[in-house]
Amino acid sequence: NFAALNKTDGSRKPFKSRFENGMLVEFDYDAYHLRLIGDLIGYKFENTSVHQHLADKYGCSYEESKQRSFKQLYGGIDKKTREDITFFGLTYDKINTFWKYFKSHKFIETDIYNRKLLSKNYTDMNKNKLFNYLIQAYETESNIKTIIELKQYLLDKKTKLVLYGYDSFLFDFSKDDGVSTLTEIKNILERNGHMVKSQAGSNYGEMNDISDRL
Repeated sequence: NFAALNKTDGSRKPFKSRFENGMLVEFDYDAYHLRLIGDLIGYKFENTSVHQHLADKYGCSYEESKQRSFKQLYGGIDKKTREDITFFGLTYDKINTFWKYFKSHKFIETDIYNRKLLSKNYTDMNKNKLFNYLIQAYETESNIKTIIELKQYLLDKKTKLVLYGYDSFLFDFSKDDGVSTLTEIKNILERNGHMVKSQAGSNYGEMNDISDRL
């Protein structure tokens, strides 16, 4: 399980580029779940940190903002928050819209590939759980489309996608392909208005931020 490899105990260091002149480059989405929800409800975060954007709305720190946002999404959005912050008001409405459709039609389809979630397959479904299922499905289906586009772009290059996590993509980058390859990968990942950070290193355990260079 590569995703579970500890970042601080050295267990990632043995994983290196297969190219003599290569390096590993990882791109991570900024607040991917929240941005995907923004896509579904028509709320734009623009080119800014989502958690900082919401921290300004809450009137709290960046770290506290992260905790408060996920508490709202997974524990239920309280009345004050949905009234004070447009993002959560729209999210609350979407949760109820999905739930109403699911209850009346006994199924609901995923956003991109129209896969059906049938009510008969879920004995303990509730509206928040349904919303989480649909967001996870939207995330996976979006990433499938992204992976297909990335693989097509890299088809005639040495650089390859070698590891995928739900909000991150790791590449074995050959310098023979040129830095423009990394720039284009970044453009593909950000094509829907999502933001990514990037880091690179000679091995998977020692990587430095290169976001400002791409």
